[in-house]
Amino acid sequence: MFRRATLFHFFGFPVKADASWVFLSVLLMWTLSTKIFPYSLPKLDLQTYQIMGFAALVGIFVSIIAHEVAHAVIAEYYHMPIESITLFIFGGVAEMRGDPSHPKGEFLMAIAGPVMSGLMGLFFWAAAELYQLYFRPGPTTEVLIYLGNINLLIAVFNMVPAFPLDGGRALRAVIWKMKNNLVLATRIASNLGAAFAYGLMAYACYKVVWWNQLGAAFWWGMLGYFVLAAGSYAVKQTENRSLLGAETVSRFMHDQIVPVSPDLVLNDLVENFVSKHYQRVYPVVDRGQLVGVITLQSLLSMDRSKWLWLHVSSVMEPVTADNTVSSSYNAAEALDLMQRHQRDQLLIADDGKFMGAVALRDLAAFLSITKKIDYNKPVVHSK
Repeated sequence: MFRRATLFHFFGFPVKADASWVFLSVLLMWTLSTKIFPYSLPKLDLQTYQIMGFAALVGIFVSIIAHEVAHAVIAEYYHMPIESITLFIFGGVAEMRGDPSHPKGEFLMAIAGPVMSGLMGLFFWAAAELYQLYFRPGPTTEVLIYLGNINLLIAVFNMVPAFPLDGGRALRAVIWKMKNNLVLATRIASNLGAAFAYGLMAYACYKVVWWNQLGAAFWWGMLGYFVLAAGSYAVKQTENRSLLGAETVSRFMHDQIVPVSPDLVLNDLVENFVSKHYQRVYPVVDRGQLVGVITLQSLLSMDRSKWLWLHVSSVMEPVTADNTVSSSYNAAEALDLMQRHQRDQLLIADDGKFMGAVALRDLAAFLSITKKIDYNKPVVHSK
């Protein structure tokens, strides 16, 4: 998984990018300045093509942000919180916390992005026409026309009814409304998405065998794989949230977790606790109140000479909403929290009093067993 960096906040949403977006940006810049613009507007110097390529890249960046912000604004309006907008190798995605709240919100959120892309396409086309009324057609016109075309292409492609594309999400919302079952709707939409993905992969093979176009085949094949993998992941996540949605973490709580004092020296922690109890995580409790957590991973990453004089309080992770929940916390949300922050377990505390911990492996075991017993009848909470 690529590391993500927050670029800025827009309309209150954090906009992030991972390393694959940097790769895509370089590739796009090179393709635009050496292939696309020299073909559509020949006999210009290299610097002009590079400026055109950079301008088009900025326009694409703005267009993708606008597309995802449209999703995010509608999602927030229908009380479907957006975690962030992330740019990656295939464009962008508005990452939502949990499942959509109801079919109408899902449908409107899904089509908001393509509608915005369509409007952006018309805007760039209109800007190109307006520019030509006052100036001679040239590099600026060519960039504006290209941005108009690419936005309309994004709008059309995203409306293909293949989950997890926007059209597939809209289709899922319709099926969800008809069947009153989000999990079933996700499975049906994902199956259609899988068929589309295999079609893209087959087209990639056709490009290689009949046309020997390895570059184009690679991108079509990668896009097909992404649609297939993302759809499969969405089905799994929806099933997990459905099955865990009626449970609280108290059902999975372990209360035999040994706490430690914040005044404990790290060397004593290792000799008297780690060597005897074999816990990966130790809650730090002071006068009955949970004040922090120290992990075996953070302990082992330190210089061992510091173990002789450093105290637990100086290296512990403070209690936050990312590592501690109440006993009434929803189990599905706890699973999302652990996956989002790559944690093996969460501590449980009520009014500051340490109660126990919930482990990722226990939630995973519950899901595995429940799916085997009653796979076709998951608990569904629709609105």
